[in-house]
Amino acid sequence: MIRASRIDIASLAKIAEQLGGDVAGGGVLCPGPDHSADDRSLSVKPDRADREGFVTHSFAGDDWRSCRDHVRKLLGLAEPKAKPKEKKQKKTGDGKPWTTLGTYIYRDADNKPFLRVEKKLDDKGKRRFVQSYWNGSGWVTGAPKGPKIPYRLPELKAASETTVIHFCEGEKDSDTLAKIGFIATTMSEGSSAEWDKAATKHFKDRHVVILPDADVPGRKHGLKVATAIHGVAASVRVVDLYPDRHDGSDVSDWITNDTAGVKLAKLVKEADEWEPTGPATSEPSEPEEEQSEIDIEIARLARLPVIKYEQERKTAAEALGVRASVLDRLVQDERARLGGDDDTGLQGRAISLAEPEPWPEPVDGAALLDDISKAIGAHVIMPDASRDACALWAAHTFLLDCTMISPRLAITSPTRGCGKTTALDVMSQLVLRPLPSANVSASAIFRVVEGFRPTLMIDEADTFLRDNDELRGVLNSGHRKGGSVLRNVGDDHEVRSFSTFGACAIALIGQLPGTLADRSVPITLTRRKKDETIKPFRLDRVGHLVVLARRLARWTADHAVEIAATEPTMPTGIYNRAADNWRPLLAIATVAGGKWLERGQAAALASAAADIDDAALLELLLGDIRDIFAKRAANEIDPADRIPSAALAEALAEIEGRPWAEYGKNDKPLTQNKLARLLKPLKIVPENIRIDDKVPKGYILERFEEAFSRYLDPEGSSEPLHRYNPFKSSTSELFQSATAETDVADRKYEKPYNSRPCSGVADRRGGAGEEDEVCDYCGRAGGNEVAFSDGQTARLHRECEGAYRHRLDEGGE
Repeated sequence: MIRASRIDIASLAKIAEQLGGDVAGGGVLCPGPDHSADDRSLSVKPDRADREGFVTHSFAGDDWRSCRDHVRKLLGLAEPKAKPKEKKQKKTGDGKPWTTLGTYIYRDADNKPFLRVEKKLDDKGKRRFVQSYWNGSGWVTGAPKGPKIPYRLPELKAASETTVIHFCEGEKDSDTLAKIGFIATTMSEGSSAEWDKAATKHFKDRHVVILPDADVPGRKHGLKVATAIHGVAASVRVVDLYPDRHDGSDVSDWITNDTAGVKLAKLVKEADEWEPTGPATSEPSEPEEEQSEIDIEIARLARLPVIKYEQERKTAAEALGVRASVLDRLVQDERARLGGDDDTGLQGRAISLAEPEPWPEPVDGAALLDDISKAIGAHVIMPDASRDACALWAAHTFLLDCTMISPRLAITSPTRGCGKTTALDVMSQLVLRPLPSANVSASAIFRVVEGFRPTLMIDEADTFLRDNDELRGVLNSGHRKGGSVLRNVGDDHEVRSFSTFGACAIALIGQLPGTLADRSVPITLTRRKKDETIKPFRLDRVGHLVVLARRLARWTADHAVEIAATEPTMPTGIYNRAADNWRPLLAIATVAGGKWLERGQAAALASAAADIDDAALLELLLGDIRDIFAKRAANEIDPADRIPSAALAEALAEIEGRPWAEYGKNDKPLTQNKLARLLKPLKIVPENIRIDDKVPKGYILERFEEAFSRYLDPEGSSEPLHRYNPFKSSTSELFQSATAETDVADRKYEKPYNSRPCSGVADRRGGAGEEDEVCDYCGRAGGNEVAFSDGQTARLHRECEGAYRHRLDEGGE
C-alpha cells in the first residue's frame, strides 16, 4: 500500500470505533494507552500536513510517543517510511543552468562575510551545495582556507552565557529557529563533514542543545558534535524530536506545528544532559522496514522536476499498470508526505497548516473572549465593537462543523496606513489553520479549501478582487456549507466537485463588491492619530497570541455540541442575510456567557451601520476641500465656515490638474450626489445650512475637522499625506477605473450630522427640493417625515425606521 503509514480520514466514525472512542470537534476522543474503556483523555485529529496523517494530545499527560504507537497499533498503521537517500554526483558540465533554492552567508566574529553556501538544484533535479569564499571585494568559488566557523557566529557571540544555543544540521533549520527568537547555529557541509576542532572554542562555557535530523546520518552527526564539545561547553543536551522516525524530519518540520517554539523550549528544558557513557553513544540502527518497488518508484517520481515528471509519467503509469491520472494522485500524495521539500523540484513551497495544541485545562469562555478582544486592541486601533466581532469570528473558525454559514470578515479602510495588514497578522495567530495570501486565484481557493480547509487571510484585495468575477463567485459560494464548484480534472476529464465552504478574512481599501459585502461582518479601520498608542506587532514575538489560540482550541472543542444547538437572540434591526452572518457568532457569545451576548449584539448593530464605499482618492478630495474653505476665509466670504453642495462641487471642478472636472465614466464634472457618495465613508453628509435668507443643502467646516486630523498633514499644508501624481487635462483610464461609481448597497448609518440642532436653521426642509432631502439614519437621499410619541420628527426610509426606533429605545440621539 502506497500510503500505509497515514491515517485514512474518510470516516471519523470508523476511526472512533477502532479506537473505542467518540467523534468530537473534528477528531476523536478515546482512551489513552493503558486507560480504561470509559476514559476519554486522548485526542486524535486527522492532519493532512502531518507525515503520519494525524496528531495526538493527551489530557492526562501521557507520553506522546506512546500515544502515537497506541493509535498506530489500533488502526493497523505502519511506521512512516524513510526518505530515499540521494547519492552525491559531480556536476555534469553540460552548461545547463542550475536553480538556486537558498543562499546562506557565514560571517566571522566581526560580522564580515566569510563563506557563502548556495543550495541548488542541478539539471537532473539533484541537490548541490556550492561554496564560495570572500576575498575582500567579491565571492570566489571554493571553500575558504583556514578553520571553519559556526553559522550565525555574531549572534552566538552576542548572546549571554546563559542563553541556550541550538545546534541544527543545516542552515535552513538555523534560520527557522532564529526567526522565532532562538539562538541557533550549524556547521557547513552538514552531516557528512568531519568536525573541525578549531570550531570547538566557539562553544566554550555555552549551554548547547543538539537537534539531530530523524535518520541515521543525522543522529550520527549529532553524537559527533556532542562528543566534540563535551567538556568544553557548560552543558550538552541531545534532543531527538522524532525518535520513532527514520524519514529525515528536522526542526523546521517541528516548527510548522509549534510556530512559537513553546513545546520545543519545554522539551529542551526537560531534557537530561548528555554524557559520553550514556545510551546516546550507541549506534543508531537502520530502519528494518523495506520499501516495495512500487513505493520506491513513486518516491522517485515525486522528486522529479515538473517537466521531467511530465516526460516520464505516461511510461511510468504503463509500467505500474495504472492510469496516468491515478499516478498523478499517488505522486501528489507522496510529495505531500515529503513535506513539499525543495527536493521535489516543484516551484514554491508545499502548504503546511498548523493547528494549536489545545490547552490542557478547561477554559472559561467569557474570560477568554475578553482576553482576545484586549489583545487585538493592543495592536490595532479599532472600535470596541469591532474588537469583539473579531474575537467572536476567531472562535468561529474552530467551529465550522457546527454551522451552516461562515461569514467573511471584511477588514476595510478608506485609505492606506490604517493597519489592515497588522490586523490580519494578529488574527492569523488566533484562528484555526491560517493561510495568508496577498493575491490568490479562484482555482487556488477551491483546491486549497478542498485539501486543507484553511482560514483564508487575503490581503490587498483591492488590487485584484473587484474585476475578478470568477474569484468573487468562489468566495461567495464558500459562505454557505455545501458550497462547491465543478471542474474537469485529469487526462480523462473526470468531473470532480471541489468544496469552497470555509472561513475567510479579506482586507482592502474601500468597499467589498456588493455580493461579498452582504456575506461579511465589516470591520472598518481608520488611520491612527499621533496621540493614539498601540503595542507594535512582531511576528517573532507572538507567544501571548499562541496561548490564546490554544485556549480557544480547548474551549471550542469542549463546547462545540452546545454551540451547534444554540439559537441566539438576534437584536432588532438585524435580519435576513445579516442575521445569517451573525447567528454563528452570537451562538458563541451566548454559550461563552458573562456579558458577551450583549456585547455581540452591540457589535452586530454597529456592523449594520457600516457602509464603506470605494475611497481610493479620499485624501485628495479632503485636501482640496480644505483648500476651498481656506480660500473662502481668506477672501472674507461670509459665512466662510459653510458652503452649499452645488458651490463646493463647482469649486472642485474648477481646480486645475484635478480629476473633478471629468469625474467618472462619462467624463462629466463632479455632481453633488457623487460628492456626497465620496464623503459618505467619513459620515460627512450634506445638511441644511443657512446662508442669508436661504437654506440650501451644504457642508459645514466643523464636520470635516476629524477627517482632516486623521488623513491630512497637520502642519498647515493642504496637501494630503499620500498625494497622487498630477493629472493631465483629461482623466486617465486608470483614474476613471478607480473612481467609477460603485454599487452603493442599502446599508444603515449612525445618525448623521444633519439630525443635530443646526444654528440658524428654522425649517429642516426650507428652500430645499425634495430630491435633496436625506434619510436621518442612513444618509441616502429620499425618505419621509416620521413623527414619534415624544414629539420628535425624522426623515427616514421605510426600511430604516425600525432600526432608528431601536436606537431611540436604547437611548441614542
